[in-house]
Amino acid sequence: MRAKLWFTIVAVGILAVFATGSLAGAETMKWRVSWHILKAEVIQVGDVPGHVIGVVDIGGLASFESGEVATHSHKGTIDYMNGNGPHENYMIYTFEDGSTFVTKGQGTTTADPGRKISWFKGTFSFIQGSGRFAGIEGSGSYTGKRLAPAAAAGAEAYIDCTATYTLPSR
Repeated sequence: MRAKLWFTIVAVGILAVFATGSLAGAETMKWRVSWHILKAEVIQVGDVPGHVIGVVDIGGLASFESGEVATHSHKGTIDYMNGNGPHENYMIYTFEDGSTFVTKGQGTTTADPGRKISWFKGTFSFIQGSGRFAGIEGSGSYTGKRLAPAAAAGAEAYIDCTATYTLPSR
């Protein structure tokens, strides 16, 4: 019995070392994106009242916890029922030194009952990077809020992002 317990403790210890080793070099990055919807094309599906699908083109600025600022370009799709439903997006961040990273995300939008504001929640993965972000890998999550009644041109919103990522050794 003692040998089994000792073996289990050693095995768990070895697994813990390997698990932490795989996270070695991982970093955390936090930022807020303030955006402005540049263009939105939304059409009624026609199956039930309030069901729409659409695409959005969004621009803005991302302010990173490190003090850096990047431009933000966001292209996305929506599938909403009365302002609620899934969304998908691609977000491109461009920094002053020309470095970029691109994320692909998905989440849900929840509107208040009067549909005057909406909340966003989702996850994303890094799909590419350039410059100092070349080879970036990792993922993260976001939450945010649209401060206008609908996903229409001119609407303002923000999201707060947190990501864990790695970069190749140089």
